[in-house]
Amino acid sequence: MTAEQGGVEVARLEAAVGVAGASLLALKDKAGEHSSILEAHLMMMQDPLLLEGARRHILQDKKCAEWALRSAVHEIRASFDALGDAYFRERRSDIDFVGDRILSAMLNADGNEASLLDDAPEDAVVVSHDLSPADVIALSRKRVRGIVTEVGGSTSHTAILARALDLPAVVGCAGILERAGSGDAVIVDGGAGEVVLSPTPALVARYKGLAQRRAQVFEELQRESKLPSQSLDGRTVALLANIEIPEEIPSALVAGAEGVGLYRSEFLFINRSELPNAADHETVCGAILDGLGDLPATLRTFDIGSDKLAAAVRLPREHNPALGLRACRLGLARPTMFRAQLRGMLRAIFARQRGSILLPMIGSVEELMAVRELIDGEIETLEKNGVPRWAGLRIGVMIELPAAVWIADELAARCDFFSVGTNDLIQYALGIDRGNEQVAHLYQPLHPAVLRALKATIDAAHRHKIPVSLCGESAADPGLLPAILGLGFDSLSMPSSAIARVRYVLRRLRYDDTQRLVAACLACARARDVEALVNDALEGAVPDLAMLREAAHE
Repeated sequence: MTAEQGGVEVARLEAAVGVAGASLLALKDKAGEHSSILEAHLMMMQDPLLLEGARRHILQDKKCAEWALRSAVHEIRASFDALGDAYFRERRSDIDFVGDRILSAMLNADGNEASLLDDAPEDAVVVSHDLSPADVIALSRKRVRGIVTEVGGSTSHTAILARALDLPAVVGCAGILERAGSGDAVIVDGGAGEVVLSPTPALVARYKGLAQRRAQVFEELQRESKLPSQSLDGRTVALLANIEIPEEIPSALVAGAEGVGLYRSEFLFINRSELPNAADHETVCGAILDGLGDLPATLRTFDIGSDKLAAAVRLPREHNPALGLRACRLGLARPTMFRAQLRGMLRAIFARQRGSILLPMIGSVEELMAVRELIDGEIETLEKNGVPRWAGLRIGVMIELPAAVWIADELAARCDFFSVGTNDLIQYALGIDRGNEQVAHLYQPLHPAVLRALKATIDAAHRHKIPVSLCGESAADPGLLPAILGLGFDSLSMPSSAIARVRYVLRRLRYDDTQRLVAACLACARARDVEALVNDALEGAVPDLAMLREAAHE
């Protein structure tokens, strides 16, 4: 390929990005409150890691624009595949969708991006290998009845958006394309995650009745969404939202969130070739605080490392990344990067006099004090530059290492609040990789060792008169709520979609009953015995719990 031909291919790439971006922008304008995911795709489409990578393959490897684009997408996807956190592994599909949209524009030089989805009739169920969030929005506007994909997970943006749009969806249904044919009758049970091909009339009647009962439960959830998050005997537990971008805040508030309990700042690092600077952090954190008004926000410093790859960080590969350089350990090893984030967060917080900072993966008093020293240094620098200190700043510690549990008293004496990350705490305490199908069944949130670790943490926090929150996946499971309430958590932070059902269950429990329940659970030797006690407690208070869990995902 000559230099002139290379220039032509680069021009084709850039033109396709422009066409794809314009079509995505037009769809975003029609998406209303559900536009934040498309906004993220637009940002990915302009990301230097993608565009410069494709240009490099054109000019250096002398390949056509289509091949170069696919190669750049593959490289970025490989970094997502290596992520240790299932939530962030799901983000790999987003870069695929962005690449496919650019490629479609490139292959349709007339700008017509027509697809088979355009011909989908109303009342149809769309079965596909995969669907992008943009496809989901387009299909919802065509009033299709449901979607089924062969790949994807519950935390993929496609699944999240389908739930937000009340579009029944089953993702990760392997082999469905081999079995389903055009025109086949099909039932899509989004709540139970079931797909029934060629159902009998009796099955159709049964599922219609099931859908009606779920709709009734969902209506009841909506009626209670603005009521206090309070137990029957007056114990208040704040229900907060987990977010990764500011655009999620409006939907979180509609869902009844009382603030943000966890802002995952890793999204600002992933899929970019250069580290975000202090201004980048200040802009995003400021947008979060502004979007919440007077409601609280907890901003977590980055939790990235060799198991959560960010191209700009450029860390060496580790043999055991789960036990390696990540989160605050990485921040202390790379203080320039860490200081930039702290500086941006502090500027946003001080300007508005709202917000807290949360430190992940703290395992020793030395680590906590070292990070606090960095924070103090940044505060002094800001004061010298005319930015007044805000005395209300709170610094919290995430409890997600067994070591942190056993020094919880010492940590509580040196911070302002705890936030328990059960996802990592359970894995580390039980030695279980929940992403490993061989041992995933041993991942037990109600294991006696886990309960005792949580009790020790909460007791230490309350002895030092600091609040303690729960921000792991356990917070979103209403089936665990009797134990969580009885342990004494002050707040719970979860995906917005879970808030209504957790509030519903909370309002049907008595705190004094759950305290007695926890005392009995702590005396158990086996997880199955704990689970039986918790299930018995729920049956009387919330008889429709199974239906309740499914109603939010119908």
